Amino acid sequence: KTYRLRGTIAANDVLGDVSELATRAEAVVNGGEHRAFIQKDGSFVVENLTLGDWLLEVASADYAFPKIHVHIATSEEGRASVAARYVQIGTEWSEDAPVLAYPLKIEASAKYDFFTPRQGFSIVAMFSNPYMLMVGASLAAIFIMPKLQANLDPETLKELQNKDE
Repeated sequence: KTYRLRGTIAANDVLGDVSELATRAEAVVNGGEHRAFIQKDGSFVVENLTLGDWLLEVASADYAFPKIHVHIATSEEGRASVAARYVQIGTEWSEDAPVLAYPLKIEASAKYDFFTPRQGFSIVAMFSNPYMLMVGASLAAIFIMPKLQANLDPETLKELQNKDE
């Protein structure tokens, strides 16, 4: 026997209007085993889920949504029950977290910003570049070394010239 998972995307401060979601936004279960498109009103229905544990994600190019652990079980009367909890990737699925109301109501947690403003000119950033540091060291060697050689005593200077020959 299979079950349906119902939910809606709710508007909040981050996502003011649910119709702003891209048409490619979808509810994804277990990384793509099951998928459901999100309707214009924000509702979705994931079909053909069996009893057990599932990870529900909302895949959107513009907004980040929390991931939800969904546990589908049957009661003694044979009715299906859904226990959904927020989960963080990389942690154990805990039964301690509060259970979300069903049908699920999911709100966007952040808006993706793919563009960063260009940095202005900074002399410090320019001179902290490794290439500029190498150029600076080379120029220092070219201009400072002859002055150091001029300050050497004549005997040491003759020794250095004899080594070069």
